[in-house]
Amino acid sequence: MQKSASLNKFTIKDKKIFDDAYKKLKFPLAEHSFAWIYLWNGCYKDIEWAEINGNICLFVTFEGNRYIWGPILPGIKISETLKKCFEICEQYNREKKIKRKPAVQYIPEELKEEYSNIDGYKLIHQNQDYIYRRKDIIELKGDKYKSKRNLRNFFVQNYKYKVEEYEKSKHMGGCIEILDRWKRQKLEVINKKHHESLQDEYDANLKMLNNASAFSLRGIVVYVDEKIQGYTFGEQTNKNICTDFFEKTNLGIKGLSVFIYAELLKMFESEFVNAGEDWGVGYLRAVKLSYHPIMIRKSYMLEKA
Repeated sequence: MQKSASLNKFTIKDKKIFDDAYKKLKFPLAEHSFAWIYLWNGCYKDIEWAEINGNICLFVTFEGNRYIWGPILPGIKISETLKKCFEICEQYNREKKIKRKPAVQYIPEELKEEYSNIDGYKLIHQNQDYIYRRKDIIELKGDKYKSKRNLRNFFVQNYKYKVEEYEKSKHMGGCIEILDRWKRQKLEVINKKHHESLQDEYDANLKMLNNASAFSLRGIVVYVDEKIQGYTFGEQTNKNICTDFFEKTNLGIKGLSVFIYAELLKMFESEFVNAGEDWGVGYLRAVKLSYHPIMIRKSYMLEKA
């Protein structure tokens, strides 16, 4: 890798660089994934990175502002590196006539103390990721999982189904039909101001279906009565944890979403699974809590004081 702070375009060739960096985190957030960032590059603009003081530093424009997409890894000379990163973002904002102030996004809870003690900056709570014990979701044992277990049992007992690992040549067409139906249903009920974010999610799913193997993502599809009625994908982020990315199912099939989640997690070997954040959306928070997280790992944003 380069020793200068020159900026590099974020491309598929950089996957190993970022995979190796994020694996150093014990509990990486969903955002700490090369594949996740690449899939969402419809809403993350001008994605670039640099090596500064031996650190991998990622820069993105999100919702009209330039950010360091943190953390800086592995964290060498962190104060000096942050100074340079903020200068890079401030220059970008000046050139683009952006008046907002840069910040470091998605600092994980495990690095909170390190970032809290840097002079000239303040740490602000951003969101939180929901972590489950993978075995709990697969087995759904005990009273707290009774409703989930009943839904799964209803699906298994009432539908003729089969599960297959995703293969683009065999499954992509049927998965796109599910995705298209999801988009139509959403367009009927969401406010027009959310149409752009809906399209971003659609595009990210389509990119995933096209490039899953290149991103080292694993997915499954579920057939009901010989027709694909659901798909879901995830990633082995490190030895400790896997992350589930996207799930789209026919919501008219009772219990399918619970069933497919457990089936996906059988493909991985980590102790934990990260279901990502709730983006401050109430119903998403309720869904994530309904699976009884063993941990809720906070994320933080770093701003100049």
